[in-house]
Amino acid sequence: QISDAPCSEMQGMLSGLIPDSQISASSARDIHWSPGAARLVASRSGWFPSPSQPLAGEEWLQVDLGVPKMVKGVITQGARGGEGSTNTDNRAFVRKYRVAYSMNGKDWDFIMDTKIMHSKIFEGNTHYDTPE
Repeated sequence: QISDAPCSEMQGMLSGLIPDSQISASSARDIHWSPGAARLVASRSGWFPSPSQPLAGEEWLQVDLGVPKMVKGVITQGARGGEGSTNTDNRAFVRKYRVAYSMNGKDWDFIMDTKIMHSKIFEGNTHYDTPE
């Protein structure tokens, strides 16, 4: 659930404070599914990688926050491309994902699951149209 509570401090993916130039990805299906479209609620499409069935862990979306910030949560939302589209090829969502962070954009560390000492796998969405 999207919250305006003081602890939520939205970082700019909803408001547009983070410009498209600070959002990059491993690939994009086409211009309608570009990294800059990976915004909550406001975007009609979203980001979708180039292969229609990407291999797990092979695709990524990167958001440069500009300055070091404490990130306390991630909200994901599926996507639906095209006005009133009913084609299932134009619906997308991520069921599971990992989060990595970097101070220089080159050296990355994953958020770890301390119980098993591996990168933590976060639950994504269960539907293409609902922020979770």
